Amino acid sequence: MERTRRSVLASVAAGTAAVAGCAAPQNSGQQTGDSPYTRVYNEVLPSVVVVHVAENNRKVAQGSGFAIDPRTIVTNHHVVDPGSEVNVRLADGQWAEATVVGSDQHSDLAVLEIESAVTVPKTLSFVDEPAPVGEEVVAIGAPFGLSESLAQGIISARGRSVRGLSRFSIPAAIQTDTQVNSGSSGGPLVNLAGDVAGVVFASQGGNVAFAVSAALATRVIPELRETGSYDHSYLGVTLLTVEPQIADANGLSEPRGVLVVETVDRGPSDGILVPSITDSDASGGGTGNGGDAPNGSDDDEEPQIRRRAIPTGGDVIVAIDGTPINNTDELTRTLALQTRPGQTIPITVIRDGEEIVVEVTLGELPEE
Repeated sequence: MERTRRSVLASVAAGTAAVAGCAAPQNSGQQTGDSPYTRVYNEVLPSVVVVHVAENNRKVAQGSGFAIDPRTIVTNHHVVDPGSEVNVRLADGQWAEATVVGSDQHSDLAVLEIESAVTVPKTLSFVDEPAPVGEEVVAIGAPFGLSESLAQGIISARGRSVRGLSRFSIPAAIQTDTQVNSGSSGGPLVNLAGDVAGVVFASQGGNVAFAVSAALATRVIPELRETGSYDHSYLGVTLLTVEPQIADANGLSEPRGVLVVETVDRGPSDGILVPSITDSDASGGGTGNGGDAPNGSDDDEEPQIRRRAIPTGGDVIVAIDGTPINNTDELTRTLALQTRPGQTIPITVIRDGEEIVVEVTLGELPEE
């Protein structure tokens, strides 16, 4: 996964051509055939670019990207982050210099602006509605430097929280079985109508890969274009999904919601939500905005989960602003897609066996 996110292999195609003592052939791009994949490939390919990133005239990264207008390219933050010199290569072989106008590590999105007179001949649009599980999709990009490559698959799941470049997760991600490799990052994951369901950003190998959802991308990208950055909501808690063992240990009638394990000192929830772990407890720090957390001591006489004592006594969040919360993925997705920093939101919690509502004013997700 780190190979996909943080580094890009040297181009296999370019290397092979060098060994053979000849130049790599230019792909004409347009293909013939009756396959729906051929049709969508022909429609989408002119919008897709290869992104080359350098520092001090030395190539340090390569990925993919796509145009949302003739001079504006969407790619991943982790593709452009390693260097300051960015060039894009269009499907017709033209090169253009580009500037990073906005970048956000928490969504792993970046927006580039083409500086030269070169423009991308076609552009892509994001889907209006979330792509359903089972829908066929294709990824077009440059895996291992092999530009103009097509991979086909389906939407395997939606609403995933996937570990990003910091300790916080990328929320509302799309899971797909489409083959994704180094160099695919930043490319479009499109449905067979040619609309972007997500922006490819990571692979866990095999048939598990991830894309930033259109729902999150359409919130983040306009602000990256306008201001260069995007502020994400921050609750300032460490959480655990309430599984049966956690429900039993906390005297809950059923396993639902998420348990507040810790609150960040002086964070948005400090003094409002009740944590299981307090300053007097022995175990360590939290992750800040959802996700599994350290679970306390290893006392064998305590209820156990994953070989650690189960935290008890904290609030269990069961709804945010009326939206039911059943697990940490749902909480991070709700914060990402339905709230903004500075907003005061009602949070329904189970505290001491009773369901109550408290209000938290959200902060801004920290950089690290």
